[in-house]
Amino acid sequence: MTMPPLPSGSDTPPEVPPEVPPAVPPEVPPNEVPPNEVPPNELPRWAQKQNRQRSLEQPSDAEMEAFIGPKWDKVYRRKMTPFFEDASFVPTWNWSAAIAFPPAWFLYRKLYLPFAFFFLMPGLAFRMLTGTEKPLTMADMQLPENEWLLVMNAAIFVSTMLASGGTANWLLYRRARAANQLVVQQQLPPAESALLLRRVGGVNKLATSLFVALSMMLAVATIGG
Repeated sequence: MTMPPLPSGSDTPPEVPPEVPPAVPPEVPPNEVPPNEVPPNELPRWAQKQNRQRSLEQPSDAEMEAFIGPKWDKVYRRKMTPFFEDASFVPTWNWSAAIAFPPAWFLYRKLYLPFAFFFLMPGLAFRMLTGTEKPLTMADMQLPENEWLLVMNAAIFVSTMLASGGTANWLLYRRARAANQLVVQQQLPPAESALLLRRVGGVNKLATSLFVALSMMLAVATIGG
């Protein structure tokens, strides 16, 4: 810095004002976020609220996959597409629910109320339509005077198959949506939410195996009776 010239008759240099260092912003620790700012990997609260509301109304693809299981991508996404546009009932078709001994599929998919309905309703309908009070063996139904009972039994069985296959996908979607709403309301971390959906959803192999085995034993006893 060059010194200004000294005035004549003075041997004392003028005072130079001290230099002021530039302002330095306060340092923020690496693991802390400044106030009024959002961490880079976290959505703002208003966005999180919107996501929760959207999940309550319609489960996401990842949430449906966690609930349904491995068959979501290849099978059930296509079958449940109408319900994502409108959650009201639309007939779709599920071969597994229709032909795999109709109630068994509902038990396998943990749809316990539909399982009870499709298990009990055919027998009740048969008794109401035919007026029979006691169960009939296959030998009794093959008697000439009871041939119409065979026709009625076959009609009820086919009707049950059609009802099971036509409602299975919608009933499974409704249960997935209800389970997802309960999980979203818990406000758990994403990993724990996915784990809870897998636990609530999925399949029940043990109960289904026991039910099929008991049904086959009962059928053999009825035929041989």
